[in-house]
Amino acid sequence: MKTENHHKELLNSSEVAIFSDENCHYSTIPPFHPGTMYPEYMFGDANTAINQHKVDAYHAVREIFRLLEYDKKHYNTKTWNPLSEIIEPGQTVVIKPNFVLHLNYAGHDIFSSLTHPSIIRAVADYCYIALKGTGSVSIVENPQMDCDFNEIERLMSLRSLTQFYKQTAGLDFKIYDTRRLQCKMALNKGYYPAESFIYNDKADPAGYVTIDLGMDSFLDRLSGIENLYGADYDRKFTVENHTNGVHKYCVSRSILKADTVICIPKMKTHKKVGVTLNIKLLVGINGDKNYLAHYRVGSPNNKGDEYPDQLQNTTKARRKIYRWMYDHLLTKRRPFFDKLFLSIKFIETQVINFLRLVTFRKKKAIAEKIGGGNWYGNDTAWRMSADLSKILLYANSEGIMQEKPQRKVFSIIDGIVAGEGDGPMSPEPKHVGTLVAGKNILAVDTAAVTFMGFDYKKIKMLALLWDNKKYPITRFPVSDTYIYSNDESLAGKRSDTCEKYQFKPHKNWVGHIEIRQ
Repeated sequence: MKTENHHKELLNSSEVAIFSDENCHYSTIPPFHPGTMYPEYMFGDANTAINQHKVDAYHAVREIFRLLEYDKKHYNTKTWNPLSEIIEPGQTVVIKPNFVLHLNYAGHDIFSSLTHPSIIRAVADYCYIALKGTGSVSIVENPQMDCDFNEIERLMSLRSLTQFYKQTAGLDFKIYDTRRLQCKMALNKGYYPAESFIYNDKADPAGYVTIDLGMDSFLDRLSGIENLYGADYDRKFTVENHTNGVHKYCVSRSILKADTVICIPKMKTHKKVGVTLNIKLLVGINGDKNYLAHYRVGSPNNKGDEYPDQLQNTTKARRKIYRWMYDHLLTKRRPFFDKLFLSIKFIETQVINFLRLVTFRKKKAIAEKIGGGNWYGNDTAWRMSADLSKILLYANSEGIMQEKPQRKVFSIIDGIVAGEGDGPMSPEPKHVGTLVAGKNILAVDTAAVTFMGFDYKKIKMLALLWDNKKYPITRFPVSDTYIYSNDESLAGKRSDTCEKYQFKPHKNWVGHIEIRQ
């Protein structure tokens, strides 16, 4: 039973912890045991690891709880139970990581894109302590449509975690891939073949619920809403579910049935919204990606935000041709229309290559390379992410929005190896040895953004949530936030003043997001 004090605490928890130590590294040996036999550790010396690093991820997670002074009176004793702050025995706990894709397109370290399993292991151990042998812990994730989840499990050795908890703790630690729709990208051809689309309405064993935010959606009354593009070629579906007064999301009931959700996003940049942290992570609570509005087709002059207005006429013509093919050929999801699409694409490519040989072509301006809403002018994607933050807090297990928060939420942002540049799928690794944590996901995201050297006021996904009145994420201003840290240069600062690094933004956000330019 949730209490009035719980509701107040969730919306008024302005404290954020930042653990920062560049000597900190991930544990790499599954199932990622701690390198130290801590007093509260329940699995004995046999289940500790040879200390690979002086400061490991397990230590960093433990320090986050200490910095936040959770269960302070029992710290460093056998009875220390820091997550008793958010978890009670017998409850249902969901860990929500960032498993966006099974590869880094640029070939960089995959863990500049994905939550590292050693963070998940440490968090799960403290969940186990808090549950006291009852209740459940599971990983629930809804990655990109073309993510190979089997490869994710292999890369992360996730089965080593499930086996460890089952054999050692008697805990049935489940991992759920809750995507209703999956497909596979043909990388050499640049599209999703018709035969690769797979529907599975039972991917989430608890099912799904459709939630209509109506006029409370950030998308409501948006100019050009008839131009929305989701995650699939079928734009009609997205537009039908997002018209003025109707804004629907397909939400995993496993998330909505949880008493506590622990978000573990990756600290990295993002091409559509500026950064991937907690708020953007929440696209992974939505079961069908085509409910998610990613951009509006066309340029601002045509009520779109797919790309800038400043394009050459030839570029505009090419993009209109491709949009027609997407809308009229690939949406049919039949092999014949796929072949027709590829034939037209081949002819168009040959014509362009010929023109390049016989005409003098200037080097493309930056605007010519922008597409898919991947730039600072995208005024759509942040809205659906912000909508989902309302749903996470206020939707009950039946998908009905309530006046008070319905579950406890805690966040630990994984920035031990962060990602900069071309995020979220091709970021360059940036080792900063950092975790950012707290109960309020907006305060935590704002601190992380500032830490990265970005101005939260330039990121609509964050700035406008601070001012949101209906279904608020906070009941305090940024000026009331407070940083606890092992780094004296950060301790005592606010979420909007804790700058430490200067991350490289996505190339299409350069000059539009930084604190210092």
